[in-house]
Amino acid sequence: MLQLDNWDEPMRRAAIRRSFKAADSRIIVLEGRDIGWTQVTERDADYNLAQIQILDEFCGLGIGSAIIRDLLRHAAHEGKTVSLSAVRTNRAIELYKRLGFVVIDPDATPIIDMVWTPPSRQS
Repeated sequence: MLQLDNWDEPMRRAAIRRSFKAADSRIIVLEGRDIGWTQVTERDADYNLAQIQILDEFCGLGIGSAIIRDLLRHAAHEGKTVSLSAVRTNRAIELYKRLGFVVIDPDATPIIDMVWTPPSRQS
């Protein structure tokens, strides 16, 4: 099993505060209940899925997949790629792969970068 460096909670909180962009963030609501949030940043050539967090009790229901598919449709319409980064042990990596994301550097650790390319731009 891959072991990550020691988790430094104050350092992680500081990193999230630095990268958090309220204007790019949305609350995920299901039947009137806040169940998660996303942060998607539009850049010149791509969209960056910086965060997608869903409460554990709602994971595995297809909610995250639907949100990401919607982003991918929007990006494809504009001819843009979608990028994201994830901790190598994140269980969502398999979901990202099923949705067409590819790992940019398979040897990177502990954070891997992934990208989705719209069919119109694939070689």
